[in-house]
Formats: sequence, structure tokens, C-alpha cells
Amino acid sequence: MTSLQIWAHAGPDAAEGIARAVIGFAAQFLTEDHEDVPDILRQLEAVGVGQALEAHPAPVGSNPVRLTVG
Repeated sequence: MTSLQIWAHAGPDAAEGIARAVIGFAAQFLTEDHEDVPDILRQLEAVGVGQALEAHPAPVGSNPVRLTVG
């Protein structure tokens, strides 16, 4: 929290440093040994999409949605 308070007063020149710190924290928080950040983010996205579809299913008779690229 102290870092956020300091950054709030640092101005726009601190934006890159703040972004790098947040990305570094997220990478440490999301990954374990031998895990790749992009892979973890794809997994989280897939879970989120699945939860959204469960919460709001498509109407009966609608066209299926393709969730992958390829």
C-alpha cells in the first residue's frame, strides 16, 4: 500500500515503473515453479468464459459460438 501511495504522487513519469511492478507482482502471484505466464492467463480466460456461459447460456436454437482460433 505504501508503494501505491508513493506512486500516486509521482506523476505520469512513473507509469512505466508502476506497470512493470504490477506485471511482476501478477507474474509471481499467478505462477508456480515451471509455469508460463501466458499459459496461466489462457487457463484463467478459459475458466472465465466457461463461467460466463454457464451463468448466461445461449438461447435455444442460436448458433454455437466458437471459442478457439484456428
